[in-house]
This record gives sequence, structure tokens and C-alpha cells, in this order.
Amino acid sequence: MPTSILSPALNIHPTPLTQSTFSPFGTVIESPLAASTSTFPSPVPKTPNVVPANQDTALKYLDVTHMRDLYTSAPSKIPSKAVMNMFSCFPRAVSLSTVNQTRRLLFDVKILERHPYTTQTFIPLSPPSSPSAPQAQARYLVIVAPTLAASSHPMGLPDLNKTQAFWAQKEQAVTYGAGTWHAPMVVIGDERIDFVVVQFANGVADEDCEEVVLEEEWGSEGEGLSVDVGDARDCERAKL
Repeated sequence: MPTSILSPALNIHPTPLTQSTFSPFGTVIESPLAASTSTFPSPVPKTPNVVPANQDTALKYLDVTHMRDLYTSAPSKIPSKAVMNMFSCFPRAVSLSTVNQTRRLLFDVKILERHPYTTQTFIPLSPPSSPSAPQAQARYLVIVAPTLAASSHPMGLPDLNKTQAFWAQKEQAVTYGAGTWHAPMVVIGDERIDFVVVQFANGVADEDCEEVVLEEEWGSEGEGLSVDVGDARDCERAKL
């Protein structure tokens, strides 16, 4: 059973996902090349982690993320294996709220999870083209929280007051560091995003994944942890 904890009344405004802002929680993986670059560059960029490959028809970027397997320190001592799964993530429901006389769309955070003995990398695949929404923009929210420095609970609870949210684009992959509290993948908009997910696992449920359920205080319905995903009027205009 997941642990239940009280959620603060906190509304978070997401910022763009970048390596510098996300570094306390993991790694952002994205191409440094401009979208318009379609020929092999000359000269080759002189950086330590870039080498030419495939008979000078490709650039190989070395060690773009750091995979970690910490299962040797898990209580069961059951060995892990590398696993690769695919998640088809569909748009999440959002709620409507009025903030400073403006109607805002909010995503309510109800659960956080972490993988204490492994990193977890989400790699978005190119979204399928949709005749009904040819201009749809695929993006997702990355919601993370640090672990409390001192917690009376043995699993080390998330510090909800320091929760952060980031807007990620479909061209960006993300690796959560081992033990990083995060929300299950949150796709916002009209289109699904398919992710290839790479991690280690040993099949012991409590060692592969820990969860906490966020509960609002009694009588404070609609005042839990939420992420502001935009002006409701912008969404209405986009559908005109």
C-alpha cells in the first residue's frame, strides 16, 4: 500500500526544461544541433564528448546520460536486469480554477513515485500525425521533488514544499536520478506521447518503485498541490 501524506496548498508554475535547472534531479537529453542541420558539419565540433562516426556520416555524442544500478544495496539482494518498456501516455485531465480573476487550467498532483535503486530514462518517440489535429503540439510535464533532509519515515518522504515542474518538448528525453521523487508521466494537450523507458529492475515491487499518495487536508477540497498549465482562454482560442 502506498504511503499517504498531507499535501500543501501549493500552485506551481512550470519553467522550460533545461539541463542547468534540472541538474539536481537528473539529466536532460537533447540534440545540440539546430533543427535545420541536415548535412555532416565541417569542421567537426571540437568538444571532448563528440566524435565522428559511421564513415563521417554521423556525430556520436558520448555518455549523454548516466545510468545507475544500485540494487546491490537493496535489502533483498536479488540482482537486477536492464529493462526497456514502452509507455503510451495519453493527455491528462486538468481542472479549471480562477486565479486573480483569470481562468487557469491546473493539473492536480495526486501521487509521486521514486525508484530508489535505479535511474529511469524517458525517451519520447515522434508523435503520430493526426488528421484531426495537424498543428497539435506534443509536450509533457516533468514534476519532481527532493527528499526531505530529515524524515521520521523510513522511506524518506518527498519535500512537497520544494516541488518543481518543467515543460518538456517532444525533442527532449529525461533521466530521473536514482531515488528522485517524480510524478508519473504527465502529457498535456490533445495528443498522446509514446515513451521508451529504460531502467533496471529486480521484480521486487517495493524495491523497484515506492509511491506516496497526496491527500488534501479535511475541508480544503481543491487546495492541494497543483501545476498551472496555462490560461483557459488560450486553450479555447486554439480550438476555434
